[in-house]
Amino acid sequence: MRVVHLMICVVFLAACTNEPCRDSVAPETVILEVDRLEQELFKCKSAKEVETLLSSHADFAKFFLHSDQYPADSILANRMFGLIQNPSIDTLYQESIDAFKNFDEVVRTLEDGLGRLKVFYPQTPTPRIQTAVTGLYNDLFISNEHIMIGMDFFIGDDASYKPQQIPNYILDRYTIEHLAASILQFVSSQYITTGKGDQMLAEMIDYGKSYYLLSKILPCTPERILIGYSESEWRDVFENDKIIWANFVQNEWLYETNHTIKQKFLGERPNVYEIGDKCPGRIGRWLGWQIVNAYAQNTGASVTEIMAERDLNKVFNQSGYKPSGS
Repeated sequence: MRVVHLMICVVFLAACTNEPCRDSVAPETVILEVDRLEQELFKCKSAKEVETLLSSHADFAKFFLHSDQYPADSILANRMFGLIQNPSIDTLYQESIDAFKNFDEVVRTLEDGLGRLKVFYPQTPTPRIQTAVTGLYNDLFISNEHIMIGMDFFIGDDASYKPQQIPNYILDRYTIEHLAASILQFVSSQYITTGKGDQMLAEMIDYGKSYYLLSKILPCTPERILIGYSESEWRDVFENDKIIWANFVQNEWLYETNHTIKQKFLGERPNVYEIGDKCPGRIGRWLGWQIVNAYAQNTGASVTEIMAERDLNKVFNQSGYKPSGS
């Protein structure tokens, strides 16, 4: 079973906007079942009722609340019942309900995205969605069978209480608008064959393939949302793509194998200061995406062919990538 916790593997996505949609395939019909467990939990009048609720949703209790770490189910039930009596949690609950008032739109986006993924990969699973408010205990758990969402992590800027363990530049992307794509990027990642070699270019192209696939299954989601850039960051990277590319070429970063150095350009950082104070983090991922886009345009390779390609030199050389205006 493949799982993800968003605090460990953060990826960033969103629901559709009025921007023009990109070309893609028509989705197959997918219907996702949704359990709004926060509503059931906050209706409980005793710890015994909570225990009964958790017993009827044993996978949620195990994977999201880690019930297997408690010597008895009653201990977790008492903890959760005490939690919902806390006035601060009531505030989180009400704010979560407000933030998720349009959650049906997120569900439809997930259904359409999974439906398109099934066109490319018919074996794509149809997980069950479960939502909850747990006092900022857990944010997101994904497997082939489940999508579990801690709503209180995704309230946004207006939240009275925010998770303390997440840097602000990442927390900015913890909104319901980014939720569908985060989930679908993880679900779709299992269909990406990683490239050969330990050079930075290999990892750049792997990330590029991930965003390329995501853009195909979420064609109406702005691309800047898929990678988690603000409007200004998205505009700046294209306006300065010649400078970005020149830095990678002149410093021979494409062929860097040192993990620490690679992480400066691929990992989570507020900015890549080695290029410029305003260069956003994960710039190597963005650049890999542009290379994969160029490869797809130049070769006409299908989505599944691109995802299966392991030869990074083939992708890079046949992409003919050049910054805009070059």
